[in-house]
Amino acid sequence: MFSYLQRQRVNLQLLQESSCRELVHLLEKIEGNKAIVLDDALLGPIGLIASPSLFSDRGIKLLKLDKETRFPRDATNIIYIIRTQIKLMDIIVSHVLRTKEKGRLFHIFFVPRRSCLCIKHLENKNVYGSFGQLEELPWNFYPLDFDILSMENATTFRDVAVDGDPTVLYQAAIGLVQLQRIYGRIPKIYGKGNMSQGVWDRAKQLGAEEKLLFNGEKGIIDQIILFDRSIDFLSTFATQLTYEGLIDEFYGIRHNQLTLPAELFANRGEDDVSPAHLTAEKKTIILNSGEKLYAELRNKNFNEVGRILARNAKEISAQMNASTQDKSVHDMKLLVDKLPVLLAQKQSVAVHTTIGEIIRKRLDAYEFTDDLTAEQEFMMCEDIERPSTYIEDLMAKKTELKSVLRLICMQCAAASGFKEKVLNYYKRELAHVYGLEVLLKVSNLEKAGVLYTQSESRAYAVLRKTLNLTVDDVVEIEPKDISYVHSFYAPLTARIVELSLKPLGWQSLKSQINNLPGPTFEDFQAQLIGIGGRHTSTPSEGSSLNIPRVVLVFFVGGCTFAEIAALRFLACQEDNNVEFVIATTKVINKYTFLDNLT
Repeated sequence: MFSYLQRQRVNLQLLQESSCRELVHLLEKIEGNKAIVLDDALLGPIGLIASPSLFSDRGIKLLKLDKETRFPRDATNIIYIIRTQIKLMDIIVSHVLRTKEKGRLFHIFFVPRRSCLCIKHLENKNVYGSFGQLEELPWNFYPLDFDILSMENATTFRDVAVDGDPTVLYQAAIGLVQLQRIYGRIPKIYGKGNMSQGVWDRAKQLGAEEKLLFNGEKGIIDQIILFDRSIDFLSTFATQLTYEGLIDEFYGIRHNQLTLPAELFANRGEDDVSPAHLTAEKKTIILNSGEKLYAELRNKNFNEVGRILARNAKEISAQMNASTQDKSVHDMKLLVDKLPVLLAQKQSVAVHTTIGEIIRKRLDAYEFTDDLTAEQEFMMCEDIERPSTYIEDLMAKKTELKSVLRLICMQCAAASGFKEKVLNYYKRELAHVYGLEVLLKVSNLEKAGVLYTQSESRAYAVLRKTLNLTVDDVVEIEPKDISYVHSFYAPLTARIVELSLKPLGWQSLKSQINNLPGPTFEDFQAQLIGIGGRHTSTPSEGSSLNIPRVVLVFFVGGCTFAEIAALRFLACQEDNNVEFVIATTKVINKYTFLDNLT
């Protein structure tokens, strides 16, 4: 089920299998019939760790945590797999008190670690004695695909920047140490930003305590680059124009699944070979590289998607309609054997054609094209020193608040901060149109550093030119540059990674990115040898044997599918000779990031 995780030198199926074994080990410690109750935030991620058969083969029923959750009568063991939150403890306490007389034993598997505060809460509520096992499942990273790891923590940036809670940075550090246990020590570390520095400082300390990072053998991963989300808000709020990015922005991809109204597919003649299944009036489509067509489509600019679908449909039709005359019995048998595969491919084309059609309708709307034009003007630093007339028009029409706030945030990022009178003007207009409560949202954006007043630095305006972030006449079909992911703009983080791949890349970049928020840092965990103390390459790093080097890029605070597509594009360029593993606290888009902050 997870074979799609094995396609690179860093085999992420090893991480999935390790996490799954930890779950099985804890389940086998509990005797008797079992039912598992899952926190809502873990209902999706658990499917990235364990297949449904793991539970069905053991007769374990999965339930959603709710105040009214009803347990199976034959379940003598109720196992909660939950995050460490006090509000969840209160729901569990109500379950225990409601069913205490029925002789059931309760257990809790905390994700990603045990919480003394939660356990103390159970003691204070006088239900601690009803629990058997109180364990932890250290699921710090969930493998989304062969090159993507996610902590599935959507509130990371808010927790740290707005609420001042650095807990998630510690969890990320544990995750980095866990990766090095499985894949070996990472010798080179580069990073930018306060959160990134916080993650690495904690990871280095944890590794030193168990003598892992300094004494362990060099692993498969050659280096890690850590990025703060705060160094590049523009890429966060920009509209993604890749197939996968648009699906996420319009309809939402949750744990590799897309859910759409079933009626959209009613006339496609779909059958059981579909890569999706119907649930009530919804259709859930699995989106990962296990499906060949989606793997080809997802990183493409949307303007290239139609051409690829048409080519696939033509090829499948030609194979299915091939004349059977003059064919031998052996050839006929081969054709019959291929038929189920061809039918599955035909169904896949039908599904993605439907998705493409509904996306195209959204793209053709005047509102979308007008927004895109305004975005590109901000990216070009046009009229960013004063209130935008386009944003003023949107507010006059009482356009949805999140659309207005997004564009204000984009303008602020492009201007490297507003003049104080411009920021105050926007605040007054927002309060006048949307009510005083909008100022609470604006306050959170200011705490997070998304909205702020200008300093002397004009980081974006300078980097736009020095790093070639905006590209005129970009090629969207069979592109030559990563700017195709936004049809105009190259994500700053991806451009930094691209330049870091060149000889002396990070050393030459440091002076250019110093004006971005937070410290620029580097560290080495390899034995320092050679002239000037530089770490010289070893054959295992791949250059002399033409083996691709492996770079782990970790986005602290979230990354977009457009940034992922840009890094995959770089990995496909033969001159780079590199494989990327992309780690993130959560895959985000312009609206999910904004919603979590406000």
